[in-house]
Amino acid sequence: MFAWSPLVFAIAMVLVCVAALVRGRWEEKVLGAAYLAACMASLAVEKRPWTGPQGAVIAIDAVVLGVSVAVVLGSEKLWPILAAAFQVLTVGAHLAFIAAEGRLGAAGYLTVLALWSYGTIACIAWGAGSQGPPPIGLNFHKLKKGFGSADSAMASIGSMTHEPVARRCDESSLL
Repeated sequence: MFAWSPLVFAIAMVLVCVAALVRGRWEEKVLGAAYLAACMASLAVEKRPWTGPQGAVIAIDAVVLGVSVAVVLGSEKLWPILAAAFQVLTVGAHLAFIAAEGRLGAAGYLTVLALWSYGTIACIAWGAGSQGPPPIGLNFHKLKKGFGSADSAMASIGSMTHEPVARRCDESSLL
């Protein structure tokens, strides 16, 4: 299972980040672009085989953490908070591995990084999936147009006793 896991992650990451860029609002677009760029940059600078933390990858993850925190501070949504939390855990995993001074195995280190990356991708997918138009056939703008505020509804009910029936049923007043 571990052999195909990076391929599954790469496909999921690209699909989710592209969906965030296409469907999302500013939060989804910023974090989708930042995460996609970070993953591509990490692939470009990392040294194989992984035996421990690499400074360039840690720096990239720290930059993404900074972007995540900036989005959280400017957003009113919940999912960016969770995405930033997963990014904190990613940077924390790097720092914990450094602090362990070689007592932890590289396989465990990579597994933890992959786990937090899946969490971040899931949060971005949540954000991208919560955007977009309603399902086909439902036009909420037309439905909303037919309903006024409670005050206008009460005013129209109160005025029913004072207006003739013909005037209340005029088609122009219904639109």
